[in-house]
Amino acid sequence: MSDIQEKKDAILKKLSNAQQKKLSLQEQIDYLKKEQEQILEHAKQKQNVLKLKQQKLLSEAKAQERKDETRRKILYGAWINYKQKNNQLSQEDLDDFEQFLNTGNKTEENRQKDKSLFKGIL
Repeated sequence: MSDIQEKKDAILKKLSNAQQKKLSLQEQIDYLKKEQEQILEHAKQKQNVLKLKQQKLLSEAKAQERKDETRRKILYGAWINYKQKNNQLSQEDLDDFEQFLNTGNKTEENRQKDKSLFKGIL
């Protein structure tokens, strides 16, 4: 049995037998249509609430992902900095890093700024 039929049956059960007999067929149809519209509106409202919850969860997940990525970069940078201070980085590692700084979609000005941050190392 469909949801609409179940709702219809439930609504008709609410009406007493006397009320059902008093209502004309057209009145019953009108009453059921009104009830159907209310049910549909309620379902749309629920759907909108669920969509908002979904959007909130997605944005929270993306925000956490960005935070995790930033934290990974900080930790990785700290590890590299530790290795550099303890002379555990090879010249090849430093050359690779310098090459990394020279690549990408950066402007020459940004490349120079990035390199200047590592003057004492490179």
